[in-house]
Amino acid sequence: MLILEFEGYFQDRMTTDPDPTDERRGVSGYTFALAGEPDLDNIVYFQPDEPGVWERKFGPHGGPKVGVTVRRAQRDGRDVDDLVGGKIAFLGAQLLEHNGILIREDFFVIDPFRVTLAAGGNVLLDRVDYLDPTNPHLPPEQVTGAQLQRRQPAKFTSNSAEVARATGLPNAQNVTLMANRLRRRESLELLLGATTDDVERAALETRIEQLAIVEQWWNLSQGSPGNRPIDRRAAQLALQASGWNIDMNGKIFTNVLDGDESLPWNVEFWMGGWDGDALCGYVKGTWTIPTR
Repeated sequence: MLILEFEGYFQDRMTTDPDPTDERRGVSGYTFALAGEPDLDNIVYFQPDEPGVWERKFGPHGGPKVGVTVRRAQRDGRDVDDLVGGKIAFLGAQLLEHNGILIREDFFVIDPFRVTLAAGGNVLLDRVDYLDPTNPHLPPEQVTGAQLQRRQPAKFTSNSAEVARATGLPNAQNVTLMANRLRRRESLELLLGATTDDVERAALETRIEQLAIVEQWWNLSQGSPGNRPIDRRAAQLALQASGWNIDMNGKIFTNVLDGDESLPWNVEFWMGGWDGDALCGYVKGTWTIPTR
């Protein structure tokens, strides 16, 4: 049995409600393709060198960097140090719910689902999972509810301490999450002061404006100005979607490490720590591969 424990930041330049999934610039949600940036593509990227990744600048306080790697590898109970640092990718994956038309309550379906491991510049493992193994080309809109559910998380956890630990937050309290957004805003203001390019300045000004929104200013029925519920821009820093547990059933494209091709290869993981300014989140999981 080969067990690969992986984690790190991913990028997903995705639209947010109420924008439709196919909105390319961002209009009415809180994520945008800003001045000088390519269109949003709603694709999950685990590696910084994947075509389509666009990493933003964060100023002196820094920010997340894309890169999901193997942190521990074991084969039949023994450590495999050569695989530590290996690069995991979910090739072309999207988190789909289509504004509640396909999926309700943001329990995203991940599709397509093709997982790879690369090390030393070579792909070592590569397998795809099919929503319907009897008809691999069916889109999510045409499969059964049960087939969608096996690609969904099991639950959401707000103010997740596990997410806070993984992303370096001191804790998952609302006051901490709001302070994080305001500190990022401060960092971007310093960056803006040192930026002369007009296009870059326009993008920074939009980000600075969005980062100031840490409370639900529009929720007039709760609290008072300065004391309203936390806004999603801050709350999602410690939101966790967990319980993805997928027995991969499809074609194996690369199998250098002698995985058993007659059995499913299980991937379990959580995603969370969404940073809407960086368009990045955190993923942590385990890929378990029976060996021959």
